[in-house]
Amino acid sequence: MVAVDVIVLQTAAELAYVAGRHELTVGLRVALMVIVGLQFVLARGALHMSAGSVLGLFAFEGMAAVAAVAGDGALVVRGALASVSIAVIVLLLVSIASFPSPDLPKIS
Repeated sequence: MVAVDVIVLQTAAELAYVAGRHELTVGLRVALMVIVGLQFVLARGALHMSAGSVLGLFAFEGMAAVAAVAGDGALVVRGALASVSIAVIVLLLVSIASFPSPDLPKIS
């Protein structure tokens, strides 16, 4: 799945960016890196066709797009983050049809 490859590259870039933000305290940088690193876990779940992981990735990418548009910092970095986040959302939407439908219990 191409979306997972893009997510892994995006997450690695986000981690490097957060690690380089020296205006943040060390504890805050570590906490942000742990939260952003959860995308690796969700990407692995998406590879195993987990609908919950894809939902989590939608949430992460949506938040990243909003943060890129509303945040401060270099316009090039924010534009790249917003573009990649929107591209990942589109790729995930296109791939939803390949996920298995859930088996719901019968109501008796």
